[in-house]
Amino acid sequence: MSKRSLAALAASVVFVLAACSSSTTSSALSSAAVAASAQAPAASACKETTDPGAVAVEIIDFSFKPADVAAKVGQVIAFKNTGAKPHTATLDVGSCTTPNITTGNSDGLVFSAAGTYKFHCAIHPKMTGTIVIS
Repeated sequence: MSKRSLAALAASVVFVLAACSSSTTSSALSSAAVAASAQAPAASACKETTDPGAVAVEIIDFSFKPADVAAKVGQVIAFKNTGAKPHTATLDVGSCTTPNITTGNSDGLVFSAAGTYKFHCAIHPKMTGTIVIS
């Protein structure tokens, strides 16, 4: 085989491998994206409410008590601020949030779909928690 033929063959092999590799990676990424979206509940399943809560969460200084919250679909989770600074309860994904909750006041979130929702304080992002809705 001539050097020219060998170079053409090598180039063809590289091209074919690159094409296969690219489609496999793309396919794997697409599958991962579909799986992730199937596991993550829609943020639209949450809304802010001033209704009295069935499930209480106290905001003490710079933490949620409890930080891991369990509730049922339709139950209001009431966040009461007993600390000195204002706080929010804001979902990590989407735009569902309480307004700023000042000292001595409460606000809540209610969910229309089961799932696990991570949340934080938008003012103090190191304050985090998880809400599990069944």
